[in-house]
Amino acid sequence: MKIIIQSVKNFFKSKEKKGLKPIFFESIGDQNTPRDERRKNLINILEKNGFKIKNKR
Repeated sequence: MKIIIQSVKNFFKSKEKKGLKPIFFESIGDQNTPRDERRKNLINILEKNGFKIKNKR
């Protein structure tokens, strides 16, 4: 098994070559963003894209 590490740009280019299109891609934070804030950002983005979150805490 060969493991390939790609940048985000290369990842999307390779998917487009295969005929796939990303549904959504938004940043939820960087490495300095606290975990709780990243979780809130992720929940907000998922809800914006039509997902329903049951246990938000």
